[in-house]
Amino acid sequence: MSREEVQNQWRELVEEFRKSGETAAAWCREHELNPEQFRRWVRKFSNETPAKEPVAATAIQWLPVQIADAQGDDLQSMLVVHVGSAAIEVHNGFSPSLLKQVVRVLAD
Repeated sequence: MSREEVQNQWRELVEEFRKSGETAAAWCREHELNPEQFRRWVRKFSNETPAKEPVAATAIQWLPVQIADAQGDDLQSMLVVHVGSAAIEVHNGFSPSLLKQVVRVLAD
Protein backbone atom coordinates (compact mmCIF):
# COMPACT_ATOMS: atom_id res chain seq x y z
CA MET A 1 0.00 0.00 0.00
CA SER A 2 1.40 3.42 -0.93
CA ARG A 3 2.01 6.14 1.62
CA GLU A 4 -0.88 8.15 0.18
CA GLU A 5 -3.24 5.19 0.48
CA VAL A 6 -2.22 4.65 4.11
CA GLN A 7 -2.79 8.33 4.84
CA ASN A 8 -6.21 8.28 3.19
CA GLN A 9 -7.19 5.18 5.14
CA TRP A 10 -6.22 6.82 8.44
CA ARG A 11 -7.92 10.06 7.42
CA GLU A 12 -11.17 8.15 6.89
CA LEU A 13 -10.80 6.44 10.28
CA VAL A 14 -10.18 9.77 12.02
CA GLU A 15 -13.24 11.34 10.34
CA GLU A 16 -15.36 8.34 11.33
CA PHE A 17 -14.09 8.66 14.92
CA ARG A 18 -14.90 12.40 15.05
CA LYS A 19 -18.46 11.75 13.90
CA SER A 20 -18.93 8.97 16.46
CA GLY A 21 -18.83 11.17 19.57
CA GLU A 22 -16.97 8.41 21.43
CA THR A 23 -13.76 8.78 23.38
CA ALA A 24 -10.59 7.85 21.51
CA ALA A 25 -9.90 4.98 23.91
CA ALA A 26 -13.36 3.44 23.48
CA TRP A 27 -13.30 3.92 19.71
CA CYS A 28 -9.84 2.31 19.44
CA ARG A 29 -10.96 -0.68 21.54
CA GLU A 30 -14.03 -1.11 19.35
CA HIS A 31 -11.96 -0.97 16.13
CA GLU A 32 -8.96 -2.87 17.55
CA LEU A 33 -6.52 0.02 16.96
CA ASN A 34 -3.43 1.04 18.89
CA PRO A 35 -4.52 4.17 20.85
CA GLU A 36 -1.09 5.83 20.71
CA GLN A 37 -0.80 5.34 16.96
CA PHE A 38 -4.37 6.52 16.47
CA ARG A 39 -3.79 9.70 18.52
CA ARG A 40 -0.74 10.52 16.38
CA TRP A 41 -2.93 10.39 13.27
CA VAL A 42 -5.63 12.48 14.96
CA ARG A 43 -3.01 15.14 15.79
CA LYS A 44 -1.66 14.97 12.22
CA PHE A 45 -5.10 15.65 10.75
CA SER A 46 -6.21 18.16 13.41
CA ASN A 47 -4.94 21.12 11.37
CA GLU A 48 -6.80 20.02 8.26
CA THR A 49 -10.23 21.46 7.69
CA PRO A 50 -12.80 18.76 7.06
CA ALA A 51 -14.38 18.65 3.63
CA LYS A 52 -17.44 20.82 3.76
CA GLU A 53 -20.70 19.48 2.49
CA PRO A 54 -22.59 21.78 0.16
CA VAL A 55 -24.96 24.03 2.05
CA ALA A 56 -28.53 23.77 0.91
CA ALA A 57 -30.11 27.03 -0.10
CA THR A 58 -32.38 28.34 2.62
CA ALA A 59 -35.74 29.45 1.36
CA ILE A 60 -37.00 32.74 2.70
CA GLN A 61 -40.49 32.50 4.04
CA TRP A 62 -42.44 35.69 4.55
CA LEU A 63 -44.97 35.70 7.32
CA PRO A 64 -48.22 37.64 7.29
CA VAL A 65 -48.44 40.64 9.60
CA GLN A 66 -51.78 41.46 11.17
CA ILE A 67 -52.27 44.78 12.88
CA ALA A 68 -54.97 44.74 15.52
CA ASP A 69 -57.06 47.77 16.33
CA ALA A 70 -55.52 49.67 19.22
CA GLN A 71 -56.32 52.69 21.31
CA GLY A 72 -54.03 55.74 21.05
CA ASP A 73 -50.32 55.08 21.54
CA ASP A 74 -50.74 51.35 22.21
CA LEU A 75 -50.17 50.62 18.51
CA GLN A 76 -46.86 52.48 18.51
CA SER A 77 -45.54 51.10 21.80
CA MET A 78 -46.08 47.37 21.23
CA LEU A 79 -45.76 44.84 18.45
CA VAL A 80 -46.71 41.15 18.57
CA VAL A 81 -44.50 38.84 16.52
CA HIS A 82 -45.79 35.35 15.74
CA VAL A 83 -43.24 32.60 15.07
CA GLY A 84 -45.02 29.33 14.51
CA SER A 85 -47.47 28.94 17.37
CA ALA A 86 -45.53 31.31 19.65
CA ALA A 87 -46.32 35.00 20.08
CA ILE A 88 -43.74 37.54 21.24
CA GLU A 89 -44.73 40.98 22.50
CA VAL A 90 -42.15 43.58 21.55
CA HIS A 91 -42.31 46.89 23.45
CA ASN A 92 -40.48 50.19 22.95
CA GLY A 93 -36.90 49.93 24.17
CA PHE A 94 -36.60 46.20 23.36
CA SER A 95 -33.23 44.55 22.79
CA PRO A 96 -32.86 43.78 19.06
CA SER A 97 -30.19 41.16 19.73
CA LEU A 98 -32.39 39.37 22.27
CA LEU A 99 -35.34 39.37 19.87
CA LYS A 100 -33.12 37.99 17.12
CA GLN A 101 -31.93 35.15 19.38
CA VAL A 102 -35.47 34.28 20.49
CA VAL A 103 -36.80 34.23 16.92
CA ARG A 104 -33.93 31.98 15.81
CA VAL A 105 -34.63 29.51 18.63
CA LEU A 106 -38.35 29.46 17.86
CA ALA A 107 -37.75 29.07 14.13
CA ASP A 108 -35.60 25.97 14.71
